[in-house]
Amino acid sequence: MNIAFLESIQVVFPEEREFIGQLFKLLGRLGTTQKDRFEFACSSLEYFPKLHIKSDRKLPGVRVNFEVSDGRVFSETVVNDTGKEKRSPHTYQPVNIDDAASRLNSAGFPFVALDHLGFNLPWFASPLHPRIANLRAALSPLCLYHHFPTGEAWDFILPGDCDEIGGLKEIDYSLIRKPKFEIVSFEKASTPLVQIDVGVQARYDEFAGLFPEALKDPQFGNIWVYLENRFTIDVCLVINPLSAGDWSHFFIGSRL
Repeated sequence: MNIAFLESIQVVFPEEREFIGQLFKLLGRLGTTQKDRFEFACSSLEYFPKLHIKSDRKLPGVRVNFEVSDGRVFSETVVNDTGKEKRSPHTYQPVNIDDAASRLNSAGFPFVALDHLGFNLPWFASPLHPRIANLRAALSPLCLYHHFPTGEAWDFILPGDCDEIGGLKEIDYSLIRKPKFEIVSFEKASTPLVQIDVGVQARYDEFAGLFPEALKDPQFGNIWVYLENRFTIDVCLVINPLSAGDWSHFFIGSRL
């Protein structure tokens, strides 16, 4: 039985050679680089969608492409279309990407795992951005699309095989399913955000001190390092202690 499925997700940046080149280098252990594209390694070769970051000199802004196996493409621009401006309530200072890489390398804390990649769209009128609602409807039959079990507008696409996606077998949530993809509707600030959630082989107290400029979240043991960039969005590295397991079981019963 042949079914259409979400084959890949691409986060596409306008061409900024120095920034993109350094970003690919920083992420190097998490996948493979081919010219203008970085593909993240997946916990199973049979899992879809595959996640990529790439650059395109023709783009005026950051875009996310959802490519389906039958040739269809759903695209979303990572942009503030609310008509409102709102500053973040949190305190942080963007860091130059070369500086961030240097600090991590000097401390011996390279990135060793990607938990998830994703983007946040600002929205203040209702709990869910209408463009995200449209994505839910279009993508949920094509992948393991889940709403967040505790009710927040944080959607997650878990990687899975075609039989799971097509409903031909049950999803085994005990398996490691990395990397996930997150789609967030948020009201804290009006600046859209691309987040790259990575793990390092170090404790929170060891790496948090490397970035006094970062937004720190000791409750969850991670820091948000905002990278200087020329785009109209925030690009953020969310750094966590490496976990050998996974949290896919959290989504049991939450597939759309």
